[in-house]
Amino acid sequence: MLFKKIEIDNVGPISRINIEFPKREDGPKPLVIVGENGSGKSILLAHLVNALIVGKQMVFEDVEVEKGKVFKYRSPKYVKSGEHFSYSKVEFETGELVQEWQLILTRKDFEEKLGYTPPRKDWTKIDISQTSHFESTFNTNSQNTQSIFKKQCCLYFPVNRFEEPAWLNIHNLKAQANYTDLKKITGISNRELICTSPLKNNNNWLLDLLFDRQLYDLNILNAPLQLAQNQPKKMFPIFNGFSGQSANIYEAVLNVIRVVLRESGNIRLGAGARKDRQISVMKDEKIWVPNLFQLSTGEVQLINLFLSIIRDYDLSDGKLNNLSDIRGIVIIDEIDSHLHTIHQKEVLPKLIKSFPNVQFIITTHAPLFLLGMDEEFGSDGFEIINMPDGSEVAANDFSEFVAAYEAFRQTAKHRAEIKAEIEHHSKPVVFVEGDYDIRYLNKAADFLEKRELLDRVQLKDGSGFGNLDKIWKSYNNSISEVLPNKIILLYDCDTNKQDNDKNLVFKRVIPSVPGNPISVGIENLFSIDVIDKIELENPQFIDIQEEGKARTRGNEITLPSTKSVNKDEKGNMCNWLCENGEAVDFECFESVFQIIEQIING
Repeated sequence: MLFKKIEIDNVGPISRINIEFPKREDGPKPLVIVGENGSGKSILLAHLVNALIVGKQMVFEDVEVEKGKVFKYRSPKYVKSGEHFSYSKVEFETGELVQEWQLILTRKDFEEKLGYTPPRKDWTKIDISQTSHFESTFNTNSQNTQSIFKKQCCLYFPVNRFEEPAWLNIHNLKAQANYTDLKKITGISNRELICTSPLKNNNNWLLDLLFDRQLYDLNILNAPLQLAQNQPKKMFPIFNGFSGQSANIYEAVLNVIRVVLRESGNIRLGAGARKDRQISVMKDEKIWVPNLFQLSTGEVQLINLFLSIIRDYDLSDGKLNNLSDIRGIVIIDEIDSHLHTIHQKEVLPKLIKSFPNVQFIITTHAPLFLLGMDEEFGSDGFEIINMPDGSEVAANDFSEFVAAYEAFRQTAKHRAEIKAEIEHHSKPVVFVEGDYDIRYLNKAADFLEKRELLDRVQLKDGSGFGNLDKIWKSYNNSISEVLPNKIILLYDCDTNKQDNDKNLVFKRVIPSVPGNPISVGIENLFSIDVIDKIELENPQFIDIQEEGKARTRGNEITLPSTKSVNKDEKGNMCNWLCENGEAVDFECFESVFQIIEQIING
């Protein structure tokens, strides 16, 4: 019993959305909701959770929101600015629905003063003297409603979910598991739809699981053994493993823990003695993790989240032997909170795929999570919708990912090429200040036997140091953590920049060669002998400022003679050197190759 459709008109930033929840032939597809802050992601989830709360109130007494009360405020205050009404409808596959109208005037005044009616057939359900209407059809088919909430899991993980870290104090570190105290009373579910801090419940449930497995699923095989020659064989009990539902659920739990900890070896759960009842993880029969909930914040969050799904379904009337048996609805707001990029891109998609019959509805701000989902499920295996318009997008169209590249786009000549290279895990990119730099480096690589090194990177024209600055500025934040490969910004010696690193972005300045006659640009790497040779063959390439005198505030100073490359002859000089130069002419370029090699091998 899953969500089928949601429609919202004029609520907060949302003008109109109509979303059909995606399905494959044999089950639901994950739905990932993206968009900037304030685009309506949480509003969308609130309408879904509200529908679940309303339904659960029809079946159970122990609901987080008291019967007759609401989870989500119903008020005209949330009508979109400039509009006169709001509307929402959440529909389940079995036909149950929850719908709501909010008007800024009574229906009578609305029609008379505004002169129109919203184009929906449900408009007439609003009382003529009222400004709102709320309707739920859960009570029309109690059997379907009970199936939704008794035979599957229904969970919502809000953005404010949090567990105190194990290191906070000794009480948390030594928190003991206790056997679960379930109330066997009609109308009591012993389950929470809204999960903010499920650690204690999961800890206690794991202890119950270990107890049941050991007590009820222990297999003993009576085998005939002969203890001594000339004596008859006797029957002896021999441990023959575990089998049964608790043992199956235990294996499902281990599957989740293996994925989260990225460990495929021989692990199992252990329980401390009765005076220190902690759930531990054993590896090769040695204590590996003394307290399962003593891991990092991100790891504990993932374990708690997915163990909560198993626990909730275990407490339902559904039959559970493996993860694919679990059915239901799981809503997660900002699933990437507190998670390292590896967990976002690799671990989360694997965990979600482990529950193929759960309808996951997720919001995220993490581009790497979307790319990981694309790799794990394929482009047809899940859907992404972008708020506030509810349009379907591809993983590489995620607006926040595109925005992160926007400054990068302004510095490059080939936006599509660069975007594709970065997103598809291409080689490290080395940006230089101009096209002549690229030509010089390629020629130097041939002379200095650095061709193999240069083939490991992509040389790109950054169109000047100003654009390199823009690239650095756009990545001098947490976006640099999600890049699939390294970016090197290579400045000429005269730019007065400082070397700096930000995750996978590296700012480097080519070292100046003091004895060389050209003091600016990459041409500083050519020695006095090279410049003399150029002047002899092509004097028009090199401009000379003779020694002279100047006076500043009454003080006379002597200005030394200087040389520079004529700005109109830079291309011609590059052509001539690349055609007529020798290995000795490019020997100072060795310092550039050392910078590149150190970074890509680091």
